[in-house]
Amino acid sequence: MARAGILYSQVAKAAAKLAVEGKNPTVDNVREALGGTGSKSTIAPMLKRWKSEHQETIAEAELGLPAELVRAVKDIYEKLQADLAHQLGLARESHRQEQEAMAERLKLAAADMGALTEAKDHLAQELAQLKTSFERLQKDQHAGEVSLTAARTENAGLQQRLADRGAEVQSLTQQLTQTRVQFEHYQETTARQRTEDRQAFEQRIARLEQDLASGQQRQAAQQATLAQQETKLSQLDADNARLRQTAQGAQAALGAVKSERDQLTYQVKELSAARVELDHRLKMAQQALTEANMMGAAAQKQAEMLTHQLASAEAKAEKADQERLGLIQKLTEREHSSTQTDSSVAHKINQL
Repeated sequence: MARAGILYSQVAKAAAKLAVEGKNPTVDNVREALGGTGSKSTIAPMLKRWKSEHQETIAEAELGLPAELVRAVKDIYEKLQADLAHQLGLARESHRQEQEAMAERLKLAAADMGALTEAKDHLAQELAQLKTSFERLQKDQHAGEVSLTAARTENAGLQQRLADRGAEVQSLTQQLTQTRVQFEHYQETTARQRTEDRQAFEQRIARLEQDLASGQQRQAAQQATLAQQETKLSQLDADNARLRQTAQGAQAALGAVKSERDQLTYQVKELSAARVELDHRLKMAQQALTEANMMGAAAQKQAEMLTHQLASAEAKAEKADQERLGLIQKLTEREHSSTQTDSSVAHKINQL
């Protein structure tokens, strides 16, 4: 139990003595300074009152520094805090401007990427159309080659038929010549026999006339045969002319097919060159798209780095604010304690 008669002045005196000695005036230290008398429950409210009246003295005892030095440190700290706040504001403004510039660059990169994507799609469509045209032209060329082969085959057949007709005409001409030669030889033989045997065979005139009639019949038959052969020869000549016309038409069709084939070959070469050009343009567009993606990734990485730096600066600023608040609180407690101490000293002087 606390000793009766423990007064606030005794507690204040013991606490002031401890503060002057540079010791922290706690309840235990004050009780020990009082000679171990007084309960903690009695000393504690009195010590709390003394501390509230002598904050500056307590701060000096805790820090071991004079109030003027603490105020100077406080002023320097506030100045540093103001400078830090100003630099932090500048850093934030610079970071904001860099973020805006980065956002603008990202926006431009996205627009360029969209344009490149659209150009790529357009080139892909053109390439697909050219491939379709190329395939159609290949089919047309194949059909033309098939037609050309058929025309060549037909022309060869017509040439063979024409050769056969020519051979047949030549054979008929030879037969006709032989028939004419035979007929002329027969006429010569008959005339010679008439001349040589006219006197020798007058008695046989009746028989010769009969032979002559028979010869005339044979001659008529031969003439009929000759007429038939001439008619057949005329028909063969007409067939030959018609075959020649057919061959000429086939040759004209062959020339047209060759011209169409040459035109298709030229178109195929042009399409191949256009395809090579389109492949080159597609490669250039893909390269530009890759560069745009790399620029976007670099911009994103730089934005992340700036965000990390801002977070670190904000953490440092928050820590500095906490330290500044702690120091301000300590200085405020010390000034309050000093004011209470001055008031207590003035009160004692008045009592004296």
